[in-house]
Amino acid sequence: MSIYKSFAITVTGGSHIKQGKGCQDASFCSEKDIVSIAAVSDGHGDGNCFRSNKGAKLAVACAARGIEEFVKVYEPKFSSGLFKKKDIPAKSEFDKAIRDLVKHIIASWQARVEEDYTANPFSSDELALADEKYKKRYEAGNSLTKVYGATLIAAAITEHYWFGIHIGDGRLTALYSDGSCDQPVLWDEKCYLNVTTSICDDDSFEQARCYSSFHDKNKSPVAIFLCTDGIDDNYPVNENEKYLFKIYRTIALTFAEDGFESTFYQLKDLADSFATKGKGDDTSIAGFIDMAAVKKVVPIWQEQIKKNGNPENYGDFVADKQKKTSIDKEI
Repeated sequence: MSIYKSFAITVTGGSHIKQGKGCQDASFCSEKDIVSIAAVSDGHGDGNCFRSNKGAKLAVACAARGIEEFVKVYEPKFSSGLFKKKDIPAKSEFDKAIRDLVKHIIASWQARVEEDYTANPFSSDELALADEKYKKRYEAGNSLTKVYGATLIAAAITEHYWFGIHIGDGRLTALYSDGSCDQPVLWDEKCYLNVTTSICDDDSFEQARCYSSFHDKNKSPVAIFLCTDGIDDNYPVNENEKYLFKIYRTIALTFAEDGFESTFYQLKDLADSFATKGKGDDTSIAGFIDMAAVKKVVPIWQEQIKKNGNPENYGDFVADKQKKTSIDKEI
């Protein structure tokens, strides 16, 4: 059984509710016998991508299934020790396998999109949402995947390794046992303001970024957090990692002090605050956490907070409640 507890939360943005757009985000988590998985996806939501809500749901579903199949193949190789005895360096082979996994996820997503379109052709009301250029393409049966366009962040962790996959914007943040954090998946410089790369792009495979780590070679994370831009867009771009580290450190401390179930519900409230008081965008947060390991890091994080003074103001994102949660107190 995986030692990592997983979580996934998606909240419809206040601006989307006002505009009657519905939620274009999706999230997923699971804890199988040997792996914990988390994924988030942000559908583009403009008129030309009028089925991006379905695209996001299909993205996290395809990622979850692909990762489960991947782990079934590779985890036994690690457990038996055979993988490390191969002539090809293990890390290079593993990284190539992850790239192949990305290609499989994208292909699966494209196939599911085609199935959905075949079963449910675009209606006249849907086509009316697109601008004239794309409407003509869609009517001619071209560029159909754009209608379902979405980002994707997925991560998985087992007893022996962990990895992350990222297409588009949003962030993946890792917290470690020495009290540090990083965003190990390289940022896509093509993502800027409202522009993002997408799983629907023709070159989505080339644009995908990946990261992997073997536990016996590097420090293993105590927690991984994935978020769509409904969270990270509320913070300065050039200081994004600093702000997200502080808020995720607070969440990890709350997991350690209040327990998993209580913190999960507090996290729902926090996501709702971002969705309604922050940017107002759809908001998704998912990830996994080693509850025992996090408790051991608490003294380090408490010393960081004591040394650096009170945490910075993250903005007025906290819902008005008579009794603030542990997370609220530091945000």
